[in-house]
Amino acid sequence: MIGMALEGLKYSLFHSKIKDSEDCPCGSGKLFVDCCKNRPMVISSSKEPPEVQLMKRMRSSMKKCCMHPDKIKCNGRIKKAHALQNNKIVSLLAGSERHVFMLDAKRQPLLVPLETGETVPIIEVSKTSVNDATTETCFCDYHDNIAFAAIEKGAPDFDINNEEMKFVYAYKAFIFEAYKEEMSYTIFQNCFKENPAAFQSKEMVLMYRMLHLKHQELAPVRNHYDSQIMAGSYKGVHTCAVRIPEQIQFADYAFIAPDFDMNGKSIHHTKKGIMHRVSVTIFPEATQSWLLVSCLDDELNIYKNLFDQLSSASLDKLKFYLNMLLPLYSENMVLGYKLWTGWDDEVRTAYTYYANLNGPEAKRMGIAVQMGLKNAARMNNEKVYQNKPKINLFP
Repeated sequence: MIGMALEGLKYSLFHSKIKDSEDCPCGSGKLFVDCCKNRPMVISSSKEPPEVQLMKRMRSSMKKCCMHPDKIKCNGRIKKAHALQNNKIVSLLAGSERHVFMLDAKRQPLLVPLETGETVPIIEVSKTSVNDATTETCFCDYHDNIAFAAIEKGAPDFDINNEEMKFVYAYKAFIFEAYKEEMSYTIFQNCFKENPAAFQSKEMVLMYRMLHLKHQELAPVRNHYDSQIMAGSYKGVHTCAVRIPEQIQFADYAFIAPDFDMNGKSIHHTKKGIMHRVSVTIFPEATQSWLLVSCLDDELNIYKNLFDQLSSASLDKLKFYLNMLLPLYSENMVLGYKLWTGWDDEVRTAYTYYANLNGPEAKRMGIAVQMGLKNAARMNNEKVYQNKPKINLFP
């Protein structure tokens, strides 16, 4: 849900009420007027608002399934698959402590009361075992072993000339996000089916529209990856790979649509109402680190300028941009033990605040970040990028 913080704002233009003539949000395939419109309110024993109840359901009701396209060959149990490799990335960040720190939506959120009387759910940064970090139950044992073999334990370090590696990293960042979105959409449908009257507030309807449209937007991307996997090829995906000449103390995977480039210029990623996103993976190795940003070939015209900037930017400018972008846009950041424990309470609180921003507040913060990037670019002085922000991922 946090990943919708900025992207969801474009849906505020949609109707905030379910129309009689549209498909029912419960997923029945019937029109709303012929399905759930007139069902009575179910009196719930819970005093929590629907959005908090929904968040809890999303935390506890993620279905186990295999997202691999070759369903016939599924074999073994559905396992906790790692979006970021345990042995090659997460364990490196954890060191001898065997723990990292990350937002964990699977845990009970902290409910913070506001002066308005509303209750806002806040996901805290939690100490997480390397065995549990970035895991989802979205692949069977067989497909988890073969789909990501090119980058898993025993595989060599990342090779910028290896097209299979680049494809697999891009696919992995996408498919783990696609799984969470698919499950969120299904859980919302089930909640609506159980008590439609409780889920027709403006906020819940806008959330439904976000989930529904994102479900539609991800479908063609998944179709491309599925077709390539079934054909045994790695075509149609363009990757910008940037080497960072040091071992960073965090990692991240995401499938996002950044609103601005390194100079604060707007990226027009939404075409005919459809948002186009990039896969992002950043991770450490023993003596260096890599940033991988990928899109489908037919979306390269949208992101080419950003890719060119990332490839040619100084190290200071790259760090400046990532410090600004990642805490605000991605909910999947894995913070190394040394990084998190090296921050004081003020920085930890600021990071948690950024990562939980939603709706208009996220939009306002995004605009502030964009202006900061624009002002830095206008100064035309590389020294400005040496300034360390409060939330510094590169101490």
